[in-house]
Amino acid sequence: MCGFIGLVSAKPLVRNSFMDNQFGKAYLHLRSRGPDEKGIWTDRYSYLLHTRLKILDLSPLSAQPMVKNNYVICFNGEIYNFQEIKDKLTKKGYFFKSTGDTEVILHAWQEWGEEMLQKLDGMFSFAILDKKNKNLFLARDRFGKKPLIYSIRNNNIYFASDVRSLSCITDVGEINKKAIHSLFRFRFIHEPMTIYNNFYKLPPGSLLCFNKYGKKIRYWYSLKKPTISSHKINAQSIKSTIKNAVKKRLISDVSIGVFLSGGIDSAIILQSLAEMGRKIPTYTIGFKDEVDYYNESENAKKISNYYGFENKTILLNSNKVKASINDVLDANDEPFADSSSIPTYMISEAVKNDIKVALTGDGGDELFGGYRKYSAYKWTAIMKLLPDKFKKKIALTLPDSKNNFYLNNSRKLKRLLESYHSDFKKMQINLLDQISKEDFNELFGIKKKDPPNKLFKNTDTFDDPLNNVLARDFCFSLLGDMLVKLDRNSMANSLELRSPFLDKDLVEKSFNIPGKNKVGFFKGKKILKECYEGYIPKWYFNLPKKGFEVPLQRWLKTDLKYLVNKSTETKVLESLNIKNKNIINNWKEGLMKNNKDNSWKIWTLVVYSHWARKTKLI
Repeated sequence: MCGFIGLVSAKPLVRNSFMDNQFGKAYLHLRSRGPDEKGIWTDRYSYLLHTRLKILDLSPLSAQPMVKNNYVICFNGEIYNFQEIKDKLTKKGYFFKSTGDTEVILHAWQEWGEEMLQKLDGMFSFAILDKKNKNLFLARDRFGKKPLIYSIRNNNIYFASDVRSLSCITDVGEINKKAIHSLFRFRFIHEPMTIYNNFYKLPPGSLLCFNKYGKKIRYWYSLKKPTISSHKINAQSIKSTIKNAVKKRLISDVSIGVFLSGGIDSAIILQSLAEMGRKIPTYTIGFKDEVDYYNESENAKKISNYYGFENKTILLNSNKVKASINDVLDANDEPFADSSSIPTYMISEAVKNDIKVALTGDGGDELFGGYRKYSAYKWTAIMKLLPDKFKKKIALTLPDSKNNFYLNNSRKLKRLLESYHSDFKKMQINLLDQISKEDFNELFGIKKKDPPNKLFKNTDTFDDPLNNVLARDFCFSLLGDMLVKLDRNSMANSLELRSPFLDKDLVEKSFNIPGKNKVGFFKGKKILKECYEGYIPKWYFNLPKKGFEVPLQRWLKTDLKYLVNKSTETKVLESLNIKNKNIINNWKEGLMKNNKDNSWKIWTLVVYSHWARKTKLI
């Protein structure tokens, strides 16, 4: 895993001390993404800087920017099938100096050009410069696991692995108001927006070409209904694909571990490793002095021991979180309000001296219907029979808490009643949206609109309504939330995360499994449980589904209360152009008096406030 930043111009550049200083500042932000090696390459039209985290081929032969004939590459990611591609290229007469994957990508581009992208199996973002023809190509992997930000101004293209480093070398423009609206509604800034008007995220599965004629973006991949016959997809087929996905991700010249939760996905990874005879350390987050809802560490340790793996639990409490909270918030190069960033950052920080790569179970919920909300779609026929006024009235009377089993189930029902819509697409947005229509209008003085349908590329090709919902989440919230959380918080600690459930073969196979085989009325991942019946202990399957959550409500009322007060200061709200500050006061009062769990909403203010102060916006 690495980081890079670059500038390519259609006209000759004037390289001077000011430009070197700009890139020097950018390097300081990128360094955690690649602390092992720094490289710079320039010519009359280009300036490229790369920071390297050594995972494959630890020698200087894989240093970047890498130059071969007329091509220069800056690459971030891992290509799991690089040896297979390398063998084909060797037969065609190509010679390799290194044993890593970067040189393979460069020679593959020389041989096949853009068609090379279809051959890559992995996670990546890269920049390839054709020096001779003065063409720059920026590419991003199928599902957007690795970030790539760009900006085009005055016949120049600026690009980087994150927003913060890019802001060091070019003008950011104004704050993007639509990005702020996205942050408050969904807890993340959805693609292709960034917090700044002048910066854009390159879409997943796309290729950008820049030259003196301007830029062109084309999609080389989009999630679509595969052609596999569903009756050929049986339990053994799924299990084999998952095992192969895990095996691919073991390729490394450095130490590997597993991030283990109490969920099925990470247990499946353990089972696959055990079946292969591979024993690697596992790591789990636990919480001291918290209600059982948040703590999965005992079950994680138990399943780890069942398969004979060594487990290390990192215990958190509010004091420990308070001591690290600035580092957690600093990991985000733009405001990002998923509070599960806290445990993601802290487990990454805790293990970075033990391992350099960790496997995670992320992606399994979106592929196989694991989240509790997916069962809600099974209940829509019943919900349809209830009058809207009745549903709203019942929802108002239900408590909003996770403090015990009964309150948590009440909270789920409340969410279902509030979010129900006969149109699955609208219901999906309702379930993601954390602000009511009335509050949004009062806060920003405008009516809120659903995200444009173009963000859900080709998901309408899925005839199965549940698969359609899963695909929309895959293209929207997985991309903008889960993958961002993983990348930023691991890279802030120079740790590479790999997700077997985001294997391209598994993704395409999963979306051809009927939704009814994935989601039931009370539980999801039906087919995964069938696949691993007899391979994973029955007691583990019967554990209640939990998210990777933290006791945010209690922390914001106690040790992190000072952040609530700072984030609700007048200057913060004025910078957001909040129209009705009473809404914020109501959130705060509801949180402090235990009337309503507004912790997610207040946390959005906290992350924005921290970012705005850090960037000297306020």
